[in-house]
Order: sequence, then structure tokens, then C-alpha cells
Amino acid sequence: MKKIIGLLKDRPSFATWLIIGVIVLQVVLVKKGVIPYWLEGLCKSNEANDLYLAMLGAAALQAGFAGVVVVFGLSAQPQAFRILRNAAGQSLVNNWMSISYSGFLSAGCALAATLINMLGDKWFSPWFFEASMLFCAHGVIRLLWLFKQLIGVVRDADSKKAQKESER
Repeated sequence: MKKIIGLLKDRPSFATWLIIGVIVLQVVLVKKGVIPYWLEGLCKSNEANDLYLAMLGAAALQAGFAGVVVVFGLSAQPQAFRILRNAAGQSLVNNWMSISYSGFLSAGCALAATLINMLGDKWFSPWFFEASMLFCAHGVIRLLWLFKQLIGVVRDADSKKAQKESER
């Protein structure tokens, strides 16, 4: 299990492709009648577009906050951040890119769900909504994990600075 979590942490695109694969598998299994269509209620709802547009707002918030975290991590100049950026290397770049593009993927899927629903193919629009929710959840979870790591770097740097000042 730790190996899988490590893979997901270092290679966020794997999680993105996993989300896509799960949704495609669900669509195929529903079409073949193997599993029930659990999103059928959305197809019959007149208020589905309101839900899809609300998800678009949540995705935009996630993408905006991701930008703040990435800029914070890139622009901070203390030695601790330089060490972090050098040590984390490509994994950090992959994670920063992931939290940025997951918000845009989520927003795009929410918009696609709305448009598809408005254009009349109500059967297919909930799948884009599900993708939007999963991309957003993936982005938020990764975003909060990265933010926690950055806070830890700041805490450690502050602790070292306070210790040096107390030794003087």
C-alpha cells in the first residue's frame, strides 16, 4: 500500500489517468448492463445544470488556490525553500503542475456537463460531472498535502532561526 501511495505522490498524472480509466470503465459497464446507472437521477433532473455550474465554481476556486500555493513555493527565497526545490526535483514540479491542471480539468468537465445537458444528451452529461468532481477532489487533496509540506518547511526554518537567535 505504501508503494501505491508513493507512486501517487510522486506521479500525480497516474492518479489523473486512473480517474479517467474508472469513468470509462463505468460507462462501458453501464452500457453493457453489468452495473446500474447510479447517475440516472441527474439525467431526469431539471436542476442538473445548477449543480454542474456549482461544480464549475468549486473547480475555479481549487485552480485559484493552486496558483497561490505554487507561487508561494516558487517565490519564497529562504534557504529552506531552495533546499526543498532542489531535493524534491521533478516530483515537486509534477505535483505543482498537477494541482494546477486538475482545477482546469475539473472546470472543463463541469462546463462540458452543462453544455452536453443543455444540448440534449442528458444521458452522457453526468459522467462529465463525475469526472469534474473526481478531478477537483484529487486536486484539493494534493493541494492540501503540498500546502501542509510548505507550512512544515516554514515552521522548520523559523525554528532554526529562533534557535540561532537564542544562542547569541
